[in-house]
Amino acid sequence: MEQISPHVYVSTAYRGVNVGCIVLPKGVIAVDAPTLPEDAREWRQQILDLTGGPILYLIVTDGHPDRLLSAGLMEAPVVAARAVYDRAAAYTDGFWRSVIETWCRRCPEASDDLSRAHVALPEIMFTEGLTLSKGGRDITVRAWAGPAPGTAMVRLPEEKVLFTGDALVVSEHPTLTFAPDTQAWLRTLTTLRRPRFAGTRFVPGRGPVSDQEATRPLSAYIALARRRVRSLIKAGGSRSDVTGLVAELMPLFPIPEGEHDRVQRRIKAGLEHIYDELQRQQID
Repeated sequence: MEQISPHVYVSTAYRGVNVGCIVLPKGVIAVDAPTLPEDAREWRQQILDLTGGPILYLIVTDGHPDRLLSAGLMEAPVVAARAVYDRAAAYTDGFWRSVIETWCRRCPEASDDLSRAHVALPEIMFTEGLTLSKGGRDITVRAWAGPAPGTAMVRLPEEKVLFTGDALVVSEHPTLTFAPDTQAWLRTLTTLRRPRFAGTRFVPGRGPVSDQEATRPLSAYIALARRRVRSLIKAGGSRSDVTGLVAELMPLFPIPEGEHDRVQRRIKAGLEHIYDELQRQQID
């Protein structure tokens, strides 16, 4: 746990996603939950040891399974965009089994504990944004265009802290597969580089705590992917031809040891998604 402002603590140490908490006079608001059950229990205990609790709310910044798998172990009402609820409610038991099996392959030491994961659906929802005031201070949560329906950010202007969710990931390949509009996502990243965010500490969805400059490599990556796929379409290339573009994107961000094949699949799926997106725009 790292203190990055007088009332904000984060951890970038857990596998899956970054997490944080905002300490208020009457309790704590948690932002995202670790993916693995043991990590979620440990993070909750760290918060309680630090503050004495209670955890008033858990804000979930999107509906990615990594953020929901152990959310219930935080034992707090889940706050998220309505689109997160709609997405999560559609996940089947078979889908969750496949998520757990994937994590068991990545973390075999956690296999037994993963059977005790506790998925939680949002209880408090919004479309554009909302303000949480119960803790004796206003915390604003706002929906932004990003990598998935229901992407949200938590901004604390006085603390100069912004939890970006996966709208910003640092030093790793982004997941493009569920982005409703990659061009709109690029506009979000441009907005984060504007003067009103100068001096703000960005807590990305994944990767180290950063600042405005961290948005540039991600913007360049998404823009390059869009350009290459657009050129492919103009040349009459098929959806399957995006495979030939993967090698160009692979070196742009570090690849963790043992993750080469998984990252390669992620890039290919993202390029296919952009191909479909650009094709739809041509039809429209």
